Amino acid sequence: MICDPGANVQKFLIAVLTIVSVVLSATLGVVLQETQVSTIEIDRDRAALAAQISATQTESEKYGPGLLKSLIEVRLAIARNTLAMLDQKRVSYIRRIALDYRLDGRPVHGASDQELNMIIEEISQAEKKAAASKLEAARYSGGLVQAMSLLKAETDELSVSQLRLKFYSAKHGIPMPLPNLRENSNKLAQPPGKVVKDRDAL
Repeated sequence: MICDPGANVQKFLIAVLTIVSVVLSATLGVVLQETQVSTIEIDRDRAALAAQISATQTESEKYGPGLLKSLIEVRLAIARNTLAMLDQKRVSYIRRIALDYRLDGRPVHGASDQELNMIIEEISQAEKKAAASKLEAARYSGGLVQAMSLLKAETDELSVSQLRLKFYSAKHGIPMPLPNLRENSNKLAQPPGKVVKDRDAL
């Protein structure tokens, strides 16, 4: 039996091309799928934050310089910083850069669903409180009482913004070190110095 060398080479080339195309297709699929899955949630969160920033900017433009406008600007700064944080995370996924966050020497990972649900509940309670404060402020047409009510409502809105920052940080595994309030309260409870008798004070 005579073997045709050209046919064997052709079969070999077809087999090699098939294997290469399968490997390339699988690699491309993994790369595209991983990026899409990684960024889809971030894109949703970024869109929500962009809408929030736009609404806050519109609200800020209603007021002249003063304490109320300053509080709104703080809320706006928190939202912008949160958006910048998500932009950084998104770019790291697209460029395939591993961001390894560490807090107190330990790696930081995304929060569990249970932890996120707890933060969502906190946000819901804070939003209800802010809405109630806004309704209270709307009862007045001006004067000191309305100004104080508006300040309270804006302070409550500021709490909502801080909780949203906490949520997005926890969701995407970005560390947000916060001061230990228990340590501070213990320090404040202690006397500021050594207690001495009057005659020893000089």
